[in-house]
Amino acid sequence: MAGEVEALQAKLGALITDLSHIDSAIRVFRPDIDLADLPEKLAPAPFTGFRGEIQRFLIDELRTANHPLSTFDLAERVMRKRGLEPSDRVVFKLIAKRTGYALAKLRGKGRVTSARTHRAAPLKWELTRRG
Repeated sequence: MAGEVEALQAKLGALITDLSHIDSAIRVFRPDIDLADLPEKLAPAPFTGFRGEIQRFLIDELRTANHPLSTFDLAERVMRKRGLEPSDRVVFKLIAKRTGYALAKLRGKGRVTSARTHRAAPLKWELTRRG
């Protein structure tokens, strides 16, 4: 973990240096600008992912499971993988929604199938033979 901290500190230092270079370049073209007036870009939330990352993770989880998993089971696994607390109901609801969307896309591609044990039960997901 100490190595990770050092690497992140080095990356932070490089980003700060890059940002100061950008500030300097802006001032070349507009010396009178107040940089505090520029809109701030917020860092991405920890529950955002790269394109296809969630789908790959879901396929891996379904591959290693010995039984079908519900959308909520898979959402909880996604949260644990990302270091999020599943007891946070607001974030859990968002991740469950995104997980369901990713699973629906995989179903559309023929990679997974879903079924319910009864009408009010959550969907249970498993890989298809192709998946």
